[in-house]
Amino acid sequence: MSRRTESDTPRQPSQIAILRYLRVHGPAARIDIGTATGLSPATVTSLTADLMTQGLVQESQATAASGTSNANGTHGTTRGRPKVLLDLVPGAACVIGVKLTINLIEIALGNFKGEIERNTEHSIKTRDLTDRQLIDTLITLIDSFIKDNSDIITHPPVGISVAVQGVTDSNSGEIIWSPALRHRQIAITRPLSERYGGVVQMSNDANCIATAITQNTTLHGGGDFAVIMLGYGIGMGLVLNGNVYNGHFGTAAEFGHMKYQPDGPLCNCGRRGCLEAYIGDYAILRDALGLIDLADANSLHPSEEQMMDLVARARAGNEDLADLFRHAGKVLGYGIANLIALIGPKRIFITGSGARAYDLMAPELQRGLHLAQVPELHRGPEIVHLAWDKDLALQGAIGQSLLRHDENMFKAGTNT
Repeated sequence: MSRRTESDTPRQPSQIAILRYLRVHGPAARIDIGTATGLSPATVTSLTADLMTQGLVQESQATAASGTSNANGTHGTTRGRPKVLLDLVPGAACVIGVKLTINLIEIALGNFKGEIERNTEHSIKTRDLTDRQLIDTLITLIDSFIKDNSDIITHPPVGISVAVQGVTDSNSGEIIWSPALRHRQIAITRPLSERYGGVVQMSNDANCIATAITQNTTLHGGGDFAVIMLGYGIGMGLVLNGNVYNGHFGTAAEFGHMKYQPDGPLCNCGRRGCLEAYIGDYAILRDALGLIDLADANSLHPSEEQMMDLVARARAGNEDLADLFRHAGKVLGYGIANLIALIGPKRIFITGSGARAYDLMAPELQRGLHLAQVPELHRGPEIVHLAWDKDLALQGAIGQSLLRHDENMFKAGTNT
């Protein structure tokens, strides 16, 4: 990579690049920052001096024994004097992440490094809320969260990012439709922005997971990728050229509402034959109720305990239930075949609570993919099962808010 000199380097984009490199890779030496960003040593020194003056970056020393961490999370060794490393100042700014799912609202505090420092969960009957009640509830919970964490929230949050289960318009800030809510077309970013100032943004939970993956070097190996989220419904986040793709209208990558069969079963969106109507938790539980008796089962709102019970029975030898998961895998394979034909990403991640039965789904997924693909396209992307042992949606919401904050700090017209 050729290095740009200080005279021909735009300062603002380069400072943003340095902040984002440190947020993803952690403490790094100036020479390593220059190598990764293509900036000359003199430019890195000048830009990081400005960032240190602004209280955004600080120096620390790596011990000779421990070495320094590289982009892959491994450690090298150093000889002689320990390297002086640069790192982000955690308290330079804070953001709030909010996650809205069926009957649950989660709130988290993220520091400037993107680390979650505090979080809370609130069980609320979300489908009973009107538009106004939803906004009032969010404001009440956020106000309480800020007050309860005043020991570390010493300045107003610079941003709030909301991850929503369902279809969202990231441009207008509207929840188009969500299984967590009874009403549609709910504008939430404007009233929250009026209440808290700063930047308030919203995205669906799959896009937030995609953002989290871009900021995790152990998961993201570069290149375009898609993350398919299985659960109550089916979502997808799409990353092209390093950025989450929302499309011109802010509602792109609604993988779950691609059609598998035009006159198929009813989807919760109100249309028939969507992929989600075969793969979503509610679809699998709906079909299971036609096979076995399940006490207190409500296919509109399946619980995790009910879904795990179905998986356990399928693994224990109930072939009828196992066939439901196999068929879901086949349908998923057909959907992925369409995705490959249209986009051709380098990697496809499959995650979410619905991936609990991935072992049952995977063989038929591969068979469906093989049957649906044009033979010349069989050299497809790597398909990775990402275990749902850590909810990445809140992490990604915080990451999205910090990305926007970075840009706002260095808007055109400033001299930093």
